[in-house]
Amino acid sequence: MPKGAVISFDLKPQGSEDYRIAYSILGNAGFTVTTPDLEVFLPNTTVLGTIPDDWTAERLREAVKFEFRNAGLNLTSILCGVISDWAVMGNRVDYKALTR
Repeated sequence: MPKGAVISFDLKPQGSEDYRIAYSILGNAGFTVTTPDLEVFLPNTTVLGTIPDDWTAERLREAVKFEFRNAGLNLTSILCGVISDWAVMGNRVDYKALTR
């Protein structure tokens, strides 16, 4: 059974194209910039998704580092965590913004 995971990262240089590529890689792996119920946007450069039950935060970190490196991205910091419980507060999702 998959379990929840969160990733927060920074890139250098901080060009918009670099971040577009990063979010594309993470999106293809099922990580999004909103809560699972699409109610609230997460803080900048943070995504939420699921990982296989046998994965650890360290394995997730290494997978993200590998994919970013292969895409030519310069990852300067990363935090990966496995979620057992979560609560959120923030700006509500504007569904029009998601479809652009």
